[in-house]
Amino acid sequence: MDRAQKLIYSLIYASLVFCLVYMLGLGIGMELNIFLQMLGVFIGSMVVKFFLLNPVILVAILAMSILGSVLVHRFISPILVIAGERIFLLFDNIVGNLQGKENIASDNMLIFWGILVVLVSLFTAFILFKRNKIFQLLPLYLGSFIVYWYNFYDKAYWMLSMFLIIFLVLMGLDKYYKKRLDSKTPTNYDVDNPINLWLKTVSIYSLLIVFIALMLPKGNGHIEWPWLQQAVYSIYPNIENLRSNNSSNSESGKESLFTFSITGFQENSSKLGGPVNLSDRKIMTVQADESVYLRGNVKHTYTGEQWKSITGTLKNQQLGQDFSGLSEYEQKNYYDELYITITNHAFASTTIFSPYMAVEVNSRDDHVLNVSLDNILFFPDGVYDRESYVVKVQKPLSYEILVSHGLHLKKESIADLGKYLQLPENKISLRTKELVGEIIKDAKGDFQKAVAIESYLRNNFEYNLEVSEVPEGKEFIDHFLFDEQEGYCTYFATSMAIMLRLEGIPSRYIEGYLTEKTDEAGVYEVRQRNAHAWVEAFIEPVGWMTFEPTPVYPMQPRLENYQPSEANDGYRAIEELDLYDINPRAGLNDLIVDDGLGYEGGEENPLFDDISDADPAKLRRRITDILLFVLILIIPIKFLIGLLKHIAQEISTNRLSNNNRIIYLYKQIIRLLELLGNPQEHGETHYEYANRIAYKFYVHNVKGIQEITDIFVRSKYSTSTASREDVLDLKEYRKTLEKRLRSYWNPIIYYYRKYVRKGYLKN
Repeated sequence: MDRAQKLIYSLIYASLVFCLVYMLGLGIGMELNIFLQMLGVFIGSMVVKFFLLNPVILVAILAMSILGSVLVHRFISPILVIAGERIFLLFDNIVGNLQGKENIASDNMLIFWGILVVLVSLFTAFILFKRNKIFQLLPLYLGSFIVYWYNFYDKAYWMLSMFLIIFLVLMGLDKYYKKRLDSKTPTNYDVDNPINLWLKTVSIYSLLIVFIALMLPKGNGHIEWPWLQQAVYSIYPNIENLRSNNSSNSESGKESLFTFSITGFQENSSKLGGPVNLSDRKIMTVQADESVYLRGNVKHTYTGEQWKSITGTLKNQQLGQDFSGLSEYEQKNYYDELYITITNHAFASTTIFSPYMAVEVNSRDDHVLNVSLDNILFFPDGVYDRESYVVKVQKPLSYEILVSHGLHLKKESIADLGKYLQLPENKISLRTKELVGEIIKDAKGDFQKAVAIESYLRNNFEYNLEVSEVPEGKEFIDHFLFDEQEGYCTYFATSMAIMLRLEGIPSRYIEGYLTEKTDEAGVYEVRQRNAHAWVEAFIEPVGWMTFEPTPVYPMQPRLENYQPSEANDGYRAIEELDLYDINPRAGLNDLIVDDGLGYEGGEENPLFDDISDADPAKLRRRITDILLFVLILIIPIKFLIGLLKHIAQEISTNRLSNNNRIIYLYKQIIRLLELLGNPQEHGETHYEYANRIAYKFYVHNVKGIQEITDIFVRSKYSTSTASREDVLDLKEYRKTLEKRLRSYWNPIIYYYRKYVRKGYLKN
């Protein structure tokens, strides 16, 4: 290869690297001037090419650098530790970005971009200068451009065009130089001279470029093939997450308020009901201690066909400041404090999603916070793709606890009470009103009335997404209760909200999302199919409460039979049970005395008989020796033995029939529930037990204790043969409970109990 050829190939090589690196830089938020990027790519790609073709020099430089670093670390400064920490933080940030959890930090941006330059340059140089197989560039380059184009990066179109032009030129040059090399004699070379070869190549590839240009669609819109899109989505639903929209990019400025019409549950924003078109697109990741309702908007006025909002006055609040107006006494006695971290994914909105009631919002970005009277939050400048915010929430305690703590709120204290009692004039049918009267006839007080209405809707109507359109002129609730008699969340929530108002109970219709559990502890996700509608009612004397009339979702815990003497907060009665063979707060001495050597606390220990109280140093040494002996020998051996026994037990269980395996797994599940503070009461049937605790152990998309109990009863008491899927359902539920127990105890206590002791699940 002559000098001119080398120069041309080097320029093409650097140009190809720039096309791809520039697109990758857009994806990570790189804001460096484009000319500086071109200069950086050119220098970086040339350096990578040089070292690829001269690896001995690279090895020598690396060896000297490592040696120098070790010497500096040893004699001058611990730079290896500092560098190691810096590298760890860098790659932790990069992994978080690839997972969609965070943006690349500003101090990592240039370094990450440099790493991308090196990686792309190394790949491209290897293909061009080592393998000389230019078509092997296409999968990475075309694939990357298509993904960015699919995610509505408009510049991907121009980078793709530039790449195709450069690649076609490269193909022509490759063909041209190969023909020159194939010329065997001077005569052939003269006949097929360089000018003729060049003209042939340019003509062929110019025609090819014009043909491709004519074939490409004209216009600003993306190609739409609905039949193909639906076919792909049905097979690979997660692929829809790749295709965001312009509003998810902060450069577009197309953020908007949350509306239920974007979720697929209500495509027609002016009319309730009808068929749904759900999307599996992931829009948020939520870090929280529990599954939460994320409020997106509040609707006040019902027309008979739709809900409308009355926004009212919005108050400006500062980030990081408590805007609740609650006293320290109220926060301590009436609420539990929660922190929720939310990260958007290909989703932009001015709405800040939060449970009721949010009291503080924090963000790394500088936002103005607006708060409505209904505790709906807004960032007017919007939250975009991969941007995060943290919401501090004061979650109200359960009804009976609040009553026992003396909370005393009245309806009259609600600002603009009328909008929470509004009813459409002459729209609600007589039979609807009569039905409400029948439902609450035995109820005493607003709380019992609300529970009765909620229970009636949950127990008498089916959840179904495949419903017909509501007939024109037909009032929505009457159609649901007496004609359709099935529907989804908007049907149930609308009916309950209006039924409450018919009894003079203030209510508001809430739209938002319900978080979905992931395999990672404390991490939930939200997809558009997780959209949900529910009801909040003002119940004297405790204030606003959440109600769940939709039957496929768990009811909110209320502790109707709560006794103040059971626990201070109503949730920690578990602490009064003897759950542990060891005390989680016990010291290491307690673990040793209880476990290995057979001595009970308070008894005289002969190991210490020969140590005088006057010789504390000798006593300390003896204690240290014993501790080390136990730690090094006894506990690890017991742990290993327990682990092997556990594995052997699982293997032997797998040989049982499916019915017997289900019985075995169900006993373990009951034991786990007992350790989590919910033992089966004396005389309580399996179904009564499952119904009593179901709401406490609900996990979205995992069969709950009620379904698990049904599988167990069929397997044990009927002649039917259990399926492998039934066994897997019980294993999945056991795994969920074990995760919760491990989090509740802490991992050290959990594994100690599981493997060192006799085994907390031993039957």
